[in-house]
Amino acid sequence: MVQPYQGQKNETNNANQIPTVKEKRSGKLVKGIVLGAVVGGAVAMMDKNTRKKVTSSTSSMKDSTMGMVSKVKENPSGVMNDWQERIKSASSVLKEAINDAQSLYEKVNGDVIDQVNQVKEESSEIIATTKDAAEDLKGIGSKVKEAGEEVSGDSTQASSTSTTTSSNDESIHSTNKPSSVPGQVGS
Repeated sequence: MVQPYQGQKNETNNANQIPTVKEKRSGKLVKGIVLGAVVGGAVAMMDKNTRKKVTSSTSSMKDSTMGMVSKVKENPSGVMNDWQERIKSASSVLKEAINDAQSLYEKVNGDVIDQVNQVKEESSEIIATTKDAAEDLKGIGSKVKEAGEEVSGDSTQASSTSTTTSSNDESIHSTNKPSSVPGQVGS
């Protein structure tokens, strides 16, 4: 007997609670939405064409609903069987579509994964080949640099001997003046 009294006490406490600000706002929001819908509907009904469209669509909806109700009243089991057949048919079509989609997914997924793996392997090979080519190119570059140093080292020695010779033979070659063109002697 004590428990029902406590339950009643809790119900009265819940009913007497003051609504929170959030509850007040949500109540105002709902009232505003309903009022806006009513006002909008009333304004829309001011137009003659809108009233005709609403009247005709409501009439056709009423007729189709009444037709369905009369069919159900005449033959309820027939309507139920008809709907069951439609649902079964739609269900089988949907199952086929799901199976087709799943097989397509598996096929595409398999093909795509194989191609992605192939591209990954080929790109790894390309990267390795590129690294090897870069190393080989560095080696070639160092050999060219070395050859250039040897050539420039020999030409420096040769030009120093020729300058000493030409300075001695200055009477023979009077045009042995410095030139603005590299590698050309005299002007």
